[in-house]
Amino acid sequence: MANTTITPTTASTTSTPLKAPSSKSAFETQLQAALEHARRLTEMQGPESIEVALAWETVEELQTAKAGHQKVNPTIAFVRYCAENPGAAEARVYDV
Repeated sequence: MANTTITPTTASTTSTPLKAPSSKSAFETQLQAALEHARRLTEMQGPESIEVALAWETVEELQTAKAGHQKVNPTIAFVRYCAENPGAAEARVYDV
């Protein structure tokens, strides 16, 4: 039985896998880099390119991840909801 070595081949693509950010500043840096990449790619190839769509999808995924990691204070969220929806049942104030 002969010993063979298999070398993996890589396809050239413009998108790279997302890495887990190690800190907030690293995450912000990654988001800004992805945004700049998407903008430049759009300028070079036009908005109808598949590579451009993938670049903007990466930006959207990073923004979604950022929004998911932000802590929401339930009290502040409730006060904001009441201010935005004064007619809601939850926003009613009763005199006691």
